Amino acid sequence: MKRTLAAILIALSALCMAQPKPEPQCDRWPTNIAEGRLKKAGMLGNIDYTKTQAMQLASEKIGKEEDGEQLWREVYHITFHETNGNKVKVIAVNDAGEFECSMSAVEVFVVSKHLLSRVENDRMFKQIE
Repeated sequence: MKRTLAAILIALSALCMAQPKPEPQCDRWPTNIAEGRLKKAGMLGNIDYTKTQAMQLASEKIGKEEDGEQLWREVYHITFHETNGNKVKVIAVNDAGEFECSMSAVEVFVVSKHLLSRVENDRMFKQIE
């Protein structure tokens, strides 16, 4: 009985840890599109590319393409560091497939202010910064 219970617990923990994500990792696609749109809008100057950060906030299955390929909706928090020290932060949302990152246009939302209150000490928000 103990072995059966242990086997069930191990199987359940393996299922919980399995978080399928689309391959390849698609952070460069929304980052490049966001950069282009920000520059075109005059909101972004010279970038220090070594400091550019893209953190995936969410990835969710949203259905399948006509050919049966799984589609994912991905949300990224992207921070561009300009050479003058300014930071420009955006949220980018796009759809990605199992093998292709550019399954939809990229929606770009400029984050003009990050309001902190009781969550200042929250580890998740510190990671995003």
